[in-house]
Amino acid sequence: MLRLLIALLALVPVLASADVPVNAKQHLPTLIGAQRAIWPEAPMPEFLAGQVEQESCITLKHSKCWNPTAQLKTAREWGRGLGQVTTAYRADGSVRFDKQEELRQQFPSLAGWTTARWADATFQMTAIVEMDKSIYARQRDTYSDRDRLAFTLAAYNGGEGGVLQDRRLCANTKGCNPGRWDGHVARTSLKSKTPNKGYGKSFFEINREYVTNILDVRRHKYEPYFRGYTP
Repeated sequence: MLRLLIALLALVPVLASADVPVNAKQHLPTLIGAQRAIWPEAPMPEFLAGQVEQESCITLKHSKCWNPTAQLKTAREWGRGLGQVTTAYRADGSVRFDKQEELRQQFPSLAGWTTARWADATFQMTAIVEMDKSIYARQRDTYSDRDRLAFTLAAYNGGEGGVLQDRRLCANTKGCNPGRWDGHVARTSLKSKTPNKGYGKSFFEINREYVTNILDVRRHKYEPYFRGYTP
């Protein structure tokens, strides 16, 4: 059913934008199809495209931008695909966790997503939507849908446990509202603020930029596609 919806969406002309990466125009129907099939009530659904851009685009014209074969490897982790699904390693090189395998077991829609098929764009888009929807459902007592999305994205990038810790810290900080992101939880965190080798930034900075870039910088250009505008 999902693949049929994607095929139909691909036939619908959408408003072209000079700011949208070339590869995005190829893969947007897949992402929109996954969103409409799995999470049709998603708030500001174009954030999903902003998230793919954040995960895969070094620049908007880079060959890895919106490319399902995009990879980032360090001694600590191997992120791959449009959602940079990660395998993490211990210091001795053994696997600490394999997110793709976890997702394959968690969601029936990803049951066929074997390691050999890690670069399949449809499975990758499905995984992004399934993960975001699942995380979003667990974010409670937020001031607005936007705040709830911010917590969701912070959790996608840095873990749900980290978001809970940051919200608790905010709750114990004078003038800080644990249900709000901007100006509140965005400022309180136990994440390291020391730049990390291989990343060039601290985990705190990476996590906060992740949310800001997706919600405030990247998502807007994709809104016409998700709303189904035609030229």
